[in-house]
Amino acid sequence: MPWWHSKGIEWAMGLSADELRLALAVIARRQADADATLDCPRCGHAGLALADRSARPYAEWYQLSCAGCGLDETVHIPLGPPVIGGLD
Repeated sequence: MPWWHSKGIEWAMGLSADELRLALAVIARRQADADATLDCPRCGHAGLALADRSARPYAEWYQLSCAGCGLDETVHIPLGPPVIGGLD
C-alpha cells in the first residue's frame, strides 16, 4: 500500500514524465512569447497560470497552476554554477 493511503490521502499529485516534458515545452513557449496562452500539461485546458519563482543564477523554479484540473506543481530546473571571469 502506498504511504499516502495510510495518511488518508487518495492520491499524490506529481508530474509524470510526459507531463514534465510538456511542462518544459510550456515554459519554453512562455520564454519565447510572454503573451502566449498556455495549455495545461495534464488536462490540456487553456489558461495555465505560470509564475517564475527563479533564484538565478542557481536555479529556475516555475509554479504551474490550472483551474481546469487543479494542477498546482512546481518545476525546478537546476542551472550550472556561475562562471567567474571572462573567456580569454
